[in-house]
Amino acid sequence: MTLGKKILFVLLALFLSFAAIACDRTDDAVLRIALDIEDEGRYDELFTYFTETTGIPVAATYGLDLNKIFNTKDEPDLIKTSTVVIGSMKDLYVDLAPYLEADPDADASDYVDVLIDALTFEGKIYALPTSVNTSLLYYNKTLFDEKAVELRAAFGLTEADSIYPQADWSWVDFQTAGVILSEFTGSGDDRTYTQFGAEAQLSWWGEWLVYLNQMGGTFYVPGTDDRVCAINSAEATLATTFYRTKSMGSATEKFAPDAVEQSSGFAFLTGNVAMIFGGHLGDWYAFDVLEMDWGVQLLPTPVGDPAARGGEISADAFGISLRSEKKDQAFQFLKLWAGDAGALEMYKHGKIGALKTMEALIDALPETERTSIDHHVVFDAMEIAVTLPAEKDFAKVMRDMVMTELYLLMYDGRGAETDVAAVLSRIKTHVDDYYAGLYD
Repeated sequence: MTLGKKILFVLLALFLSFAAIACDRTDDAVLRIALDIEDEGRYDELFTYFTETTGIPVAATYGLDLNKIFNTKDEPDLIKTSTVVIGSMKDLYVDLAPYLEADPDADASDYVDVLIDALTFEGKIYALPTSVNTSLLYYNKTLFDEKAVELRAAFGLTEADSIYPQADWSWVDFQTAGVILSEFTGSGDDRTYTQFGAEAQLSWWGEWLVYLNQMGGTFYVPGTDDRVCAINSAEATLATTFYRTKSMGSATEKFAPDAVEQSSGFAFLTGNVAMIFGGHLGDWYAFDVLEMDWGVQLLPTPVGDPAARGGEISADAFGISLRSEKKDQAFQFLKLWAGDAGALEMYKHGKIGALKTMEALIDALPETERTSIDHHVVFDAMEIAVTLPAEKDFAKVMRDMVMTELYLLMYDGRGAETDVAAVLSRIKTHVDDYYAGLYD
C-alpha cells in the first residue's frame, strides 16, 4: 500500500470515528418518551416548546410494546404507568421525591392528594400524575327526552324541572328511570328487549366495585396487607344483589341487559342504552364523533347515604427510567408535562390534568376552548371517588377470579348461578387460596 493510500485510510477512519461520535452525541441529547398510539401528533407543540426553551430535543414513540424494550438500550427515558399498575412497575422508576424537594417550581402537593399518594410507596414518589380518570354516570339526552312525560310523572317533576339524572339520585331513582327508559315486547318471563335504561359492565369491575364501595364494603379485609378477601360480607351481598337484579330482575326491576343480551348489540355507543357508568374520561370524544346528545352526572348512591364514596379515581402517570442517562433533563420535561402547560395541552385532546388547580385553569379558558364535558361534575365526582387497592395483583384477581364468577349470575341456563352468597363465598375461597400460595 502506498503512503498516499495509507494516509487516505487513516483520514477516512478518523472521519468515520468523528461522525460516529457526533451521531452518538446527537442521540444522547435526545429525550425519549413512549406514548399511546392515539397520542401521535397531539403533543408536538409541547415538545417544540420544551426544545425551544431548554435546547433538549424530544423524540416520541407511539404504540410501542414496552414489555419488549424494558432493560434494553431502546428503553425510553420517560415511561408511562398509572395509579392502577404502579405497584408492579415501581422498581423500574427513579424516586422523584429528591427532585421535587430540590425544585422550587414543583411540589408533590400540587397534585390531587389521593393520586400522588397512590404513586408513593414508603416515601418514594415513582411517577407524577398527568391526567385523571374518574367514574361518572353518562346519559343519552335524546332517549331521556323521548320518555319525558313518563319521567315527569314518576319523579313528580314540573315542566321547568330537568328530567335528566340529578346529583342526588339514589339507586332507587336510577332503577326507576332505567325501567322507564327500557322497552320490550311480550310479558312475564317472555320479554324481548329493544332498549335498555342502562348498560351492564360484565367484564370490567368498574360498576360492581362501585356498588360494593358505596355500601361500605371492601374487597380486602382491612389490616391484612390486601391478602384476605372480604367479599362474603353483608355489604358485598347487597351490592351484588342490586348488580344482578339490574340485569336479571322482573319487568319492574330490570333495566340492563343480561350476558346474552349484552352480546346482541346493546351498548351506550349504539344509542339503544340510555345510561352507563363510565370510567375513562376520553370516552366523550367518541360520543361527540357519533354526534350523540349526552351529559354526565355523579353516580347514584344507596338510599339514605347520598355522601357514599365508591366511584373510582385513577390517573395516567409518567416516571423516569432507572436506566436513563438523562434523568435531570427527563425531570425538566416531566415537570412541564405534569404542570399547567402540559395539562392545558392535554385538555385540548380530551384529558383532564391531575393538578389541584385544574378546575380553575379550565374556568379561565374562553368558552370556545372548553370541551363538551361538564368539568364541574368531573371535579365533584373526584371529591367522592376512591383509588383502587394498591395490591399489585388486584387487576389480575378481579379479572380472572371475580368477574368470571360474577358473570355466572348474569344469565339463565346451563352453568348459570342464582345464589349470590354462594358465588361470593366461592370467590373468597379462590382469592384467599391464591394469596396464600403466593406469599406463604
